[in-house]
Amino acid sequence: MAAGSKEPRTRRRRLIAAVVGGVTVFVLIVAALVLIGPGWWSPATDDPQVAIRGNAVEQGIASTVTRVRQDAAPWGFAIGEDDVNDWLASRLDPWLAHDDRFRLPTGWTDPRIRFEDDAIRLAVRSPAGLVVVLDLVPRLESTAVVLDLGGTSMGRLPVPDFLSNPMLPASLSVEGGPDPAEAGFLTMPRSFELGDGRRIRIEDLEVVAGEMGIRFQTLP
Repeated sequence: MAAGSKEPRTRRRRLIAAVVGGVTVFVLIVAALVLIGPGWWSPATDDPQVAIRGNAVEQGIASTVTRVRQDAAPWGFAIGEDDVNDWLASRLDPWLAHDDRFRLPTGWTDPRIRFEDDAIRLAVRSPAGLVVVLDLVPRLESTAVVLDLGGTSMGRLPVPDFLSNPMLPASLSVEGGPDPAEAGFLTMPRSFELGDGRRIRIEDLEVVAGEMGIRFQTLP
């Protein structure tokens, strides 16, 4: 009798051990997906080459944007995601320190981007140390460039909307930005004034895998 009752208990223990082991493996996999950022995200480093490239990107864009043109034809440029990330890693903080219109939410650091067809993936480290990935879909409105939130991931794990909303910062609207009816998750003015008083306006914006193209018009 004792021998007969021992075998079912042994099977139950094995079943419980298998379930616990399976749940543990599942939790570890989920934790790894959450804690490990996407492969294209990296924190800031002291690599001097990144600083050199980031500065070159800034100088190149500044030279293109401020150039005096003899006609009113649209003009523009394309920029690759590697160039943007070098600039973000080395020049974003100094730039933010000198332009009080723009602010990162407190505790959110190391933003990096990846360009995909019709979308910009923005990965940023949250105050909790986890890397949050936002899929941003750009659109042009009458007074603003608007980035709508198309999806969210925590690390490499997609997060449903009803869970992602509480963990995100408030909308990242730029001071002096658009009409509230045009606002998305992130908004910025569509036209800018240069140092010499000229104004430029973004006429078109296209995002494809690996790069973003922007076309401008110099306003009279």
